[in-house]
Amino acid sequence: MQEKTQASSYGVGATDEGEKIIQLIVFNLGDEEFSAEISQVREIVMAGVITPIPDSPEFIKGVTNIRGEIGVVIDLKARFFLPVKKEVESKHIVITEQEKNLFGLMVDEVTEVLRIPGREIKRTPDLVTRIDRTYVSGMITLENRLIIMLDLTKVLSEEELARLSELSRRHRAVGESEGPWTRNETAVRPQLTEEETADEIESVIAEGGQDKEEQAGTETNTDNHE
Repeated sequence: MQEKTQASSYGVGATDEGEKIIQLIVFNLGDEEFSAEISQVREIVMAGVITPIPDSPEFIKGVTNIRGEIGVVIDLKARFFLPVKKEVESKHIVITEQEKNLFGLMVDEVTEVLRIPGREIKRTPDLVTRIDRTYVSGMITLENRLIIMLDLTKVLSEEELARLSELSRRHRAVGESEGPWTRNETAVRPQLTEEETADEIESVIAEGGQDKEEQAGTETNTDNHE
């Protein structure tokens, strides 16, 4: 997990001048950094079992069970036709709810929650990113980092939602069967505030960091025994 920059240290709410602080999640797609407003994110989860959907576009990886609800999983790298220099297994799925439909956005890894003054978000110049600017709401520069800010409501436009919603409805019947797809009403996620969502996301990121450290320690011990 990357260390938070000075901009991350602002408190939530307003600055001394009364400027609103924007909360973002930051994630990696290939060799680029992206972000999205926490207000557009329900939660992040560790990547799990995904059931493929026959005859679906390449960027639709399938459907998955999210707290007993069925969500369509979209590979953002494939969605934006980003080049893949090396295969990286997606660690996190960003969960977003649009028009009462649930979607999971596959990313390489969610790295941090960023809190910045609104003035730090700049207009995106041409040729900064390979992604269509329709989906980009701004950019943030922090020291030597360039973070592209996505508008998830545009990424999942009305036309896109119509197509993905149909896929979701078509496979929702699976949730009525027995097994991991059975809906558990007690598992339905309660409504959280932005700050509660941010705290929960940071906990998931920290948990992933601990897993990395444990794995590295195991590999070191194995090397020593050899």
